[in-house]
Amino acid sequence: MKGEEFQTLVGQLGALSEGQRAALLKALSGAKKPDEVICLIETQFDASPRCGHCGSALFKRWGVNAGLKRYKCKGCNKTFNALTGTPLATLKHRDRWLAYAKALVDGVSLRKAAKRARIDLTTAFRWRHRFLKVPKTTKAAAVTGIVEADETFFLKSAKGSKKLVGRRPRKRGGTAKKKGLSTDEHSPVLIVRDRHGATTDAMLPDLEAATIARVLQPVVAKDALLVSDGRAAYGRFADANGLLHIKLVTSKREYTYGSYHIQNVNAYISRLKRWIRRFNGVATRYLDNYLGWWRMIDRMGETLTPLTCIAAALPQAST
Repeated sequence: MKGEEFQTLVGQLGALSEGQRAALLKALSGAKKPDEVICLIETQFDASPRCGHCGSALFKRWGVNAGLKRYKCKGCNKTFNALTGTPLATLKHRDRWLAYAKALVDGVSLRKAAKRARIDLTTAFRWRHRFLKVPKTTKAAAVTGIVEADETFFLKSAKGSKKLVGRRPRKRGGTAKKKGLSTDEHSPVLIVRDRHGATTDAMLPDLEAATIARVLQPVVAKDALLVSDGRAAYGRFADANGLLHIKLVTSKREYTYGSYHIQNVNAYISRLKRWIRRFNGVATRYLDNYLGWWRMIDRMGETLTPLTCIAAALPQAST
């Protein structure tokens, strides 16, 4: 509205009846608040503005579309917005993202998430893995001080697959045919955690010493003290890197050595297993996403809200 038109409108307010004034105030008080999701997206982008296509920092404003500012890159000559190049690019119904993010915070099933956000079940599935793409890769860059390491196992699953080969489908998670925790039927996951709560994990193709060392090498600090179970791979890694190592053989009832133990990492695994049980089996191909989802929940605790959940899904939020 132009300034002259606004002044004319203000001049006409005096002629309104009491009922008309009350109706006008009600309409103004019910006006839409600034879109929190758009404000968050723009703020994240402004912290490190780059072209979503080529990464250039040279661009100019190019209008607005669907509430988001658009830009034109001077490098690649393409237009983009704050979501271009992120996992959330092209996702529609932004007015329902907060409801869906709340479902992620609460860790509910796909059907419940779809109902809360008023979206189709297939859309809820697609959104889940888009929202978890960044948390999947957000892990501790280093673990220091007293570092605990242990493995846990998840039953291999082809849940959702239409091309299952070699066996009949199991019902809602199911159980292994063989006793024990063989890598034939289970996916081993290595969990590494220090006493400060810094955590990283990795799905392992096998339990060979070289495989475990490849996970530990980049993250375990050179002056760390490694505490593990009796698996020989940990001792070999510690010896090769000059680390102090304490081995606890639980089969011999060795649970602590002075103040050293692996109860911290075991408690984390217990919480992870208890949380993931609600999904009645997780497809092995998506297990990494769920591990990242749980790391985000555990790391952020009470600070994890729908808005911070959306922020964590954007690359700028990764650390």
